[in-house]
Amino acid sequence: MQKINNTLVGLRGFLALSVVIFHIYGSSVLEGYIKGFASDNILYAINYAGPISVNLFFVISGYLILKSLTTKRTMGQFLKDRTLRIYPVFLTIHISVFIMGPIIGYKWMNNIDVTSYVVHFISNLLLLPGMFNLPIAQIVAWSLSYEAAFYLIAGTLFFVWKKSNKLTLHTYFRYTFVSIMALVCIAIFYFRPAALFFTVGILVFLCESTIKRWFKPRKVFYLGGIITLGLLYLSYYMQIIPTAIILVLSLLLFITIIVEYGLLSSILRLGPMQYLGKISYSLYMWHTMVMFPLKKVMGKIRRA
Repeated sequence: MQKINNTLVGLRGFLALSVVIFHIYGSSVLEGYIKGFASDNILYAINYAGPISVNLFFVISGYLILKSLTTKRTMGQFLKDRTLRIYPVFLTIHISVFIMGPIIGYKWMNNIDVTSYVVHFISNLLLLPGMFNLPIAQIVAWSLSYEAAFYLIAGTLFFVWKKSNKLTLHTYFRYTFVSIMALVCIAIFYFRPAALFFTVGILVFLCESTIKRWFKPRKVFYLGGIITLGLLYLSYYMQIIPTAIILVLSLLLFITIIVEYGLLSSILRLGPMQYLGKISYSLYMWHTMVMFPLKKVMGKIRRA
C-alpha cells in the first residue's frame, strides 16, 4: 500500500482555493464591487493566482497520471478510472448549463439555434473547448481539455510501448509511433504552451527515487518551498521571465512537495488544507456555478 503524500493533498487544496479567490477577486473588480489592487501592492499578486495554480495542477497531473498508469493493466481500465474521476461532477454541471443556459441567456447560448446547440453540447461533453478554439460552457473546464489530451497521449504511449515489449513488435513500429506522438506533443506545446507543465510532473515521477535518495532535510532548505512559490509569483509579475525559468521554478517547488519537507509542507499538511485537498476537484468545478447567480443577485441589490 502506497503512502499518501499529505503535502501533495494539501497543495491541491491550496491551489483550488487560490483559483476560487482569483475568480472572486477578478469578478468583483470587473463588476465594480471593489477597486483592484495597485501594481505596487503585494496583494496585486492575486491576479496571478489563477494561472499559477492551474499550471501547478498540470504538474500534479503529470506526476500522478504516470503513477496511476503503472498500476493499471489496460488502457480501458485507465480511461475508466479517469472517466469516473472527472465526469460525475462535470456531467452534472454540463447538463445544468445546457438546460438553463438558453433560458437565462447565458453567454453565447442566448438565442442559440438547434444545430449549434447540439454541436456545442457534444464538443463540450468531449472536453474539446480549451485545446481547440470552441465556445466553452464551463469556464474552468478549459483545463480539463488539457487534462483529457494528456490522459490520451500518456496512456496511449504507455500501453503501446508496454504491449510492444510483450508482443515483440518490430522496432520500426515502436519508434515510428513514438516519433509521431512526439510531433503531436511538439505541436501541442507550440500552440498551447501551458501543456509544458505536465512535463515537470513527468520528470519528477521518473526521478522520484533519485530525488528522495539524494535529499537531506537541512535547515537551509526549510523555507525552500515558500521562497520558490514567491519567486513563481514574482516571475509572473515581471512578465519577462522565459517560460523555461518558470518551469524550473515549478520543478523546484514540486520537489519540496515530493520530499515533504519545510515550512510550506507543514502548512499544507494542516487539517483545513487536507480537507480542501480532498474536495479540490469539486471546489474547482462548482465555484463558478455558485458565483454566477450570486453576481446576478448582487447586481440587483446594487441597483436597488
